[in-house]
Amino acid sequence: MGLSLKASLSQFNRTFWAAIITELLHCLASYSMLSYLIIYLAEDLGFGDLRASAMYGTMLFVGYFLPILIGALADRYGFKETMAVSLVIITAGYFLASRVTSYPSVFAALMVIALGGAVMKPVIAGTVKAATTEGTRTLGFSIYYMIINVGSFLAPFLANSVRVSTGHPAFIFVACGVVETSAILVTVFMFKNLPVEASAKAKSLAAVLGEMVLVLGNARLMMTAAGLAALYLLRDEPLFKGQDIWVAMGAWVILNVLADVYFPILEHRFGRPFSHSLLQRQRLGDGRLLAFILIFSGVWALYSQIWTNIPLYITSLDPAMKAHIEYFQAVDPIMIVLFQVLIGKWMSNYRPLPSMVLGIVIASVAVSTVSLFGENLGAWAVSLSLVIWSVGEMMFSPRMVEYVSVIAPKDKLALYIGYGFLPFAIGFGVGPSAGTHLMHFFAAMGHPEWVWYGFGLWSLLVAGALWIYDKVVKSAE
Repeated sequence: MGLSLKASLSQFNRTFWAAIITELLHCLASYSMLSYLIIYLAEDLGFGDLRASAMYGTMLFVGYFLPILIGALADRYGFKETMAVSLVIITAGYFLASRVTSYPSVFAALMVIALGGAVMKPVIAGTVKAATTEGTRTLGFSIYYMIINVGSFLAPFLANSVRVSTGHPAFIFVACGVVETSAILVTVFMFKNLPVEASAKAKSLAAVLGEMVLVLGNARLMMTAAGLAALYLLRDEPLFKGQDIWVAMGAWVILNVLADVYFPILEHRFGRPFSHSLLQRQRLGDGRLLAFILIFSGVWALYSQIWTNIPLYITSLDPAMKAHIEYFQAVDPIMIVLFQVLIGKWMSNYRPLPSMVLGIVIASVAVSTVSLFGENLGAWAVSLSLVIWSVGEMMFSPRMVEYVSVIAPKDKLALYIGYGFLPFAIGFGVGPSAGTHLMHFFAAMGHPEWVWYGFGLWSLLVAGALWIYDKVVKSAE
């Protein structure tokens, strides 16, 4: 006979619950900030939608990419110490963001928040894993993921309440700082370090970078990709005018291709190969994982529109909706809390790939109906598109990591799952700005509503690419 719910929950120790409470508070603060951030940057501070989207995307990229590099810190220096430091960094970032208004200062404050969050993400997940046993781990992670959605559901209401009651949008940052301060107190007084494997303690940043090279490609390829990413994120700055950014990106690619051509010639002339990693030819790592990462990045780039261009679009349809704009961000988590278990149980009867493809197709319906609902029924009706999106998300999101585990070599399972989260970083980093540029492109054509059909086509192309990818991978096995 199975344990009662009370008996099941009593199996978890104080450190587990400290981590869960900390995660709830952190999510409450993070999503409170994010639920209004794009409007605050673009309209309240006057940065405009292009620069605001670029800043938003950069912050999300840092927050989701850095955990891959610094996840080993918690194992090396202790979960409690690492979490406390990360929370102090986050809190400092929030209070700084509440006081500054210039573009460079706000950008710096958001990067501080992103850095602290990047340090914290692997700490919470690692604590849940270390604080559970084989018999309690599934329930433990279920509680963990539920708490994330509870925090993201409550956050928009907190943000709206603070903003409307005070009349000062910057006070949202103050409220977030207070919430994170509470999380610091929970960490200091309730958290206890847990033992970790000796091999994890010995893992250095160099080893993490070595794993990245093994999976994605060599250092030269990483340098090329990093240069392109930096140029892309800076393309809306005054430094670049018109098409200059695309010329710069093209020149960077050509330079690296020419280097690949001439390095072997120089090696032959000198009579020995170059040993330095940055003087070697570019080389791909595991093409299967890299292709999957790039394909699924397109999905999360679409998801980022919910937090950036959809709020901007809603307020453009009806400026009065700005008073309640945060509430739209509660639609997705409410649906997930109510229906994720039911849909997850249904999807478990099917292979991961067909489930994900169907979910992405449903997501294409969601983004394609944004202008259809908004312009015919009113701005509030965009929430109907968000309901449709959430159904698709519940079908593809949980199974993404599962699919990575299917294509991963058995001796590199954990490594592949770790890098399987790169689509979040790439999609969230590129999506906000790319979406804003698409909106400007269609607006210049005189048909701004066409952008949502463009997003729908984008989603269908991703679904088709994923379907073809699965066929190719299966035939190669």
